[in-house]
Amino acid sequence: MLQEWEARQALVRWAWGKIGVDGRIETSVGRYPLRLQVWHLAREYAIHADDIRVRMSEAERRTQLRWRIAFGLFAAREEGEPVNAELGGDEVYLREDGTVHRLELETFIAYLTNRPQQLDDPKQRALVRRLGATG
Repeated sequence: MLQEWEARQALVRWAWGKIGVDGRIETSVGRYPLRLQVWHLAREYAIHADDIRVRMSEAERRTQLRWRIAFGLFAAREEGEPVNAELGGDEVYLREDGTVHRLELETFIAYLTNRPQQLDDPKQRALVRRLGATG
């Protein structure tokens, strides 16, 4: 199965290389910029890397979390469900119902992806659920 997936990935990379990042591809929502589709796929890979707890250095993890937050905020706006939040250093300021919540990067990702179960800390899971996550 892994060999089949790798072969399909090689074909996709070849085809998308011919299209170029400024091109558009057919998706389930119609024609879409390839550059943005690649960003969506990177986000999905990052989510599943979290699921299986792929090891990475602290610096790599921080970098990954920061781009996932930047992308997540972009995607929420693109989907018409903007999140009133700002990334600042190693925390996110989430404004909800007149209150500003200071969240750790991991906690905000759990909130943004509706996956509080990803958090090891029960207090952080409870906070994400209080903020509206249902996962």
